[in-house]
Amino acid sequence: MTATPVYPDAIERFLDLILDVRYEDLPAGAIEAGKIFFLDTVGVACAGKLAPKMADMLEAARNWGGGDAACASVWNTSLRTTTPVAALLNGYQCHALEYDCVYEPGVILPTPPLFAALMARAEQLAAAGKAPTGKELLRAFIVGLEVSCTLALASRSAMFFFRPATTGVFSALAALACLSPLPRDQLRYAFGIGYSQMCGPMQAHEEGSMMLAMQMGFAARNAVQAYDMAAVGITAPVQVLEGRFGFYRNFESESALPEALAQLGAPWKVTQLSHKPFPSGRVTHGAIHALRVLQAELQLARDTVGEAVRSITVRMPPLGMRLVGRPMISNPPPNYARLCVPFVAASELLHGNVDPSSFVSERLGSAAIEALARKVRVEEVAHPNPNAFYPQHITLELADGRVVERDIPYAWGHPLLPLSQQEREDKFRRCLHLTRDRSREDEEAIESMIGWVARLPEATDCAPLLAFLRVSA
Repeated sequence: MTATPVYPDAIERFLDLILDVRYEDLPAGAIEAGKIFFLDTVGVACAGKLAPKMADMLEAARNWGGGDAACASVWNTSLRTTTPVAALLNGYQCHALEYDCVYEPGVILPTPPLFAALMARAEQLAAAGKAPTGKELLRAFIVGLEVSCTLALASRSAMFFFRPATTGVFSALAALACLSPLPRDQLRYAFGIGYSQMCGPMQAHEEGSMMLAMQMGFAARNAVQAYDMAAVGITAPVQVLEGRFGFYRNFESESALPEALAQLGAPWKVTQLSHKPFPSGRVTHGAIHALRVLQAELQLARDTVGEAVRSITVRMPPLGMRLVGRPMISNPPPNYARLCVPFVAASELLHGNVDPSSFVSERLGSAAIEALARKVRVEEVAHPNPNAFYPQHITLELADGRVVERDIPYAWGHPLLPLSQQEREDKFRRCLHLTRDRSREDEEAIESMIGWVARLPEATDCAPLLAFLRVSA
């Protein structure tokens, strides 16, 4: 008799999670949070129509597959293409505006690869007459998030690879396997195939390149292809996380995996996500919100604030300095500006907002924004945790000699300073208003989708959501 092989790798804990956890096992808090961040992701995905050079990406994609193999939609367009290509372009759209939610303890934006792969497979199943129910979508979303967030939580080193993309491969695979289960051996190989394709150097972040968002698309495409290869019997490495050349040796140099595994589902990570109220690097949000509060308190008029401010100093841990401490430059590219504290600080003070309109050519080339941004200095403060976002501290020095300081223990949108239901729904509406007419028909569709997601566990299939994502206006 052949003995069943034993695989000494922590990936087995995640296979257990995927194969064993049912929707009925999820606590009410996780389901409620799942609906909240599902809606947020749908909105961000629709706003992704404004992703840089999206038209050029669509043109390139026409060379990558179609015809009889075209079974998946590229959101916000009329284009249908292969499932891997749709996952690639939709994952890119989900992160291109830097508006997607964050799991701060692990320094990842977990939803773009997961959601892009999940909905590509949902559309494929729907076409075969097997459309997933709302409960099935929610379970896949919540379990997939648990995988990437736990992997990220275990990381103890500063990012060398773009962690949202590397862990995103695994979360997307988990979501796919929740919708379309595979035997355990094949699922194990799917993770090995996904790992074998993994990518995501931090150089794209360093330069503010559009490849930063595209890495989310690569992760989603990788997961779709890995799943399909495993489903037909392709084999792969199985010591994915802890092997001699596994994830925690190649992509993360230090880890505390046993401690993170002890927290699987305790609590569910979807309940610990942070919203992004502003479409910029998450570590910029503390400064933006603090300046909004200070400007109101000090009654600094927008038309004179440039002269009223002598200097602004933002102090943050090394992670923040690395991610968003870049200096102001003249006419920055959108991807650079979203990750630049001086630019977003000046935009907030002068215009009273940081939203997708802050990164259009008129704002990027604004002499007034540049002049004020050059008064903003970001300083690094030592912190023992290389993945810490906080604490931050802001000092505002005014031309009249006043000096005002504020501690920033966490940013707006954090679980300890959450968006209200109204603020969450307003963000969703804002995302849709960026790309759709405010006709009565469009407004009714937006409100209908808010209600549909609120009742997601009652949905018998995903057809309304697929139709909503496909709309091109």
